[in-house]
Amino acid sequence: MTLETRFRQNCQRWGWANPKQHGLIAVSTGVDSMVLLTLFTRLPASERPQLSVVHVNHHLREQSRTEETFLKQWCAARQIPVTVADWTSDQHPSHGTEAAAREFRYKFFGDQLVAQSADWVATAHQADEQAETILLKLIRGGQLDQLTGMAPQRAFRGGSVIHPLLPFRKAELEAYAREQHIPWYEDATNQELVASRNRVRHEIMPLLRRENPQVDRHLIAYADQLSATLQVTDHVLDRQLATILTQNDPLAGEVTRLLAFPEADQRLLLARLLKRASPSVATNSAMLDQCLQLLTNTQHPTGTVEFGAGWRFSKRYQQFQFTQVKKMRENSQEASQFMVVLNQWQPLGDGWQIGCFTVTSDQRLPSTDQVALRTDQLPLRVRPWQSADQLRLADGHHQSVRRILINAKVPRDRRDRQRVLVTAKDEVLAVIGVKWAVLAAPPRTNHYHVVIKHE
Repeated sequence: MTLETRFRQNCQRWGWANPKQHGLIAVSTGVDSMVLLTLFTRLPASERPQLSVVHVNHHLREQSRTEETFLKQWCAARQIPVTVADWTSDQHPSHGTEAAAREFRYKFFGDQLVAQSADWVATAHQADEQAETILLKLIRGGQLDQLTGMAPQRAFRGGSVIHPLLPFRKAELEAYAREQHIPWYEDATNQELVASRNRVRHEIMPLLRRENPQVDRHLIAYADQLSATLQVTDHVLDRQLATILTQNDPLAGEVTRLLAFPEADQRLLLARLLKRASPSVATNSAMLDQCLQLLTNTQHPTGTVEFGAGWRFSKRYQQFQFTQVKKMRENSQEASQFMVVLNQWQPLGDGWQIGCFTVTSDQRLPSTDQVALRTDQLPLRVRPWQSADQLRLADGHHQSVRRILINAKVPRDRRDRQRVLVTAKDEVLAVIGVKWAVLAAPPRTNHYHVVIKHE
């Protein structure tokens, strides 16, 4: 079976052989990316996506300008649009050039994905680089799921990043390029032993191949097995998390339910929870240890563990939560006080709604859903609670809202954002989501059905 046929079958398998799609091909002018571009142009017209090329001139070597000119001419001859970004020398950092260049490339790819309304951007990573990636992850350490290497496709800026050449070895791509007379430029920096990947590529992998010529295939096979195993494990963990979690946005749950599992399971469940909340958040054994120590420490009923990018794991009495502080602040910007309009739903924020509806004489509703109000007590209002606020109890006495929040074990950070439902005379009818007042029903009152629900 020819390489072109195998490539076509791989595209069909993943849904990339679709003329209705618009695909961006990331081309560096190296052999891999030139073969990738050529293979896409040689798909049958009935399967060939609309193609555009994206190229970054890194200005890291003398031939960069020559490569850019060559690529523009090659694509012009085939009527393929090209968009070029310049990573000029004044943008180059003194350290970490490899990582900074990658960051610049993917920002450019993402921007073009949006600007061109494309479905995906294809990069030319192949099987040798997949094996290198797995080995690098093993050397550097991290989470087990990172040892699965690069996925054939992943979500990115409303579209996807795809890797159509992962099933193909470097040697067969070079052989195809020579056979088909495909021009390419050799990147001189690939031979330098500066970047960690190049050291793995030119020193470590050759030594491993001497021990076993099939080492690349074995590394990828192990990664495939691990990926399949993790998919099953994640399915089981998600079922267990469903018994622990009390809400999904943000992720929150019961401490005692989590700690009821064996310790090994607790670590797996925590890792899965963090990954579900933010796949990009950095976690390691030390971070998981801190979270478990916080949850099991009965001497400290509250506490937090700070992660990167504003993510925070917190315990408040018997509840834990994993959320991003920035997102919480954004959500809190929604209107904090407003008048409740009769007989219509109104947003409370965070997906919650409130409604106050007139109850007709033939309606039978739970007594807890009804309040008896005089006309002069309307309209009702929602506002932040105040230090002097009190709630009427069943025995006719009053309790401060502050004490109600403490008794209900409402976390301190949520207390500051707590709101109350009040009458036109500023009497507190409810601490929203926590407790209702018990009001006597004086004569000549109307009854109303007050409901708070999640959308």
